[in-house]
Amino acid sequence: MTTIFFGSIGSIVETSEMQRKAFNKAFKKFGLDWYWNVGNYINMIQKPGGIKRIKQYSKSHLSKIEIMEIYNLKIKYFNEYCIKNLKPRSGVVDVIKYSKDNKIRIGFITTTSKETIDIIRNNLSEHINFDKFDIITYDKHSKRRKPYPDIYDYAISELRSKKSNSLAIEDTLSSVQSARSANIKTIFFPGEYAVYNNSEKVSSNIFEDVRNFFEKKF
Repeated sequence: MTTIFFGSIGSIVETSEMQRKAFNKAFKKFGLDWYWNVGNYINMIQKPGGIKRIKQYSKSHLSKIEIMEIYNLKIKYFNEYCIKNLKPRSGVVDVIKYSKDNKIRIGFITTTSKETIDIIRNNLSEHINFDKFDIITYDKHSKRRKPYPDIYDYAISELRSKKSNSLAIEDTLSSVQSARSANIKTIFFPGEYAVYNNSEKVSSNIFEDVRNFFEKKF
């Protein structure tokens, strides 16, 4: 069976700025004088993991309970920012339709929290029916987060797919590394806050690149 894996949230929808604002609002509510500007945040999000990000920034001065309080506030504010404000990235809906028209299985392979995934699902429901996805993963499905390949290995095992017949779409180089380390062909579809050099091959038309991959392969 053939499979298309959308990777991180940013491979489907652009939310980086909303998440940055949600973090800053959470810090203020919690009584911290932290502020993550765009430059700081761009550097931080090249590797996934919001909870880990807070812990590292605090230099381990916050307890696990305090970190989770901040993170839960961030989730709350992120949800508020997302209401009626999310639209899929260009070409994403076409890729999903193509997969269904051609009996290609489809997955959403993240290592973020289920709460965040639910926010994305709920606020994109007008555009994307996630119930039609064959697999959706989150942090509880893998002990090690991206860039380790574990989450992709889990998805392949659950779907009993062949890696050679699978294609991943990722939006940061760290997440690209995760899929490629699992020996899955990967298209780099960078988001607004992705960092990469000019030598990196990127997709500017994700639908055409996905279609070309399967037409050439089969």
